[in-house]
Amino acid sequence: MQLQGKLSREEIRQRARGLLKDVGLESRMDHFPNQLSGGEQQRVTISRSIANKPKILLLDEPTGDLDTRSTDIIMKILIDLNQKEKITMVMVTHDVGLKTFAHRVVRMADGKIHKI
Repeated sequence: MQLQGKLSREEIRQRARGLLKDVGLESRMDHFPNQLSGGEQQRVTISRSIANKPKILLLDEPTGDLDTRSTDIIMKILIDLNQKEKITMVMVTHDVGLKTFAHRVVRMADGKIHKI
């Protein structure tokens, strides 16, 4: 947000606070990354990635290192962003269970696209 130069320091702070609130981490704002769980760190990453209101979000294994509960939280956040903010998302994952969240699924194997 600072690099874009469109917001004042206070506006950036307010936006960051709002984004952390949106992902359920407002109470953890003053914690260092090593004080957050893997799921909490991933939610911070999502907040950072949408700070400048992108139209497309590229996700590489967004739930790869998370437990089931954290995966559910992350996927709910991503679905909400997709629906409310109209952010297009392209997600790469090895977790075939996540395909239920997708509008379109493309399977790749050995560098080739396979029909589903």
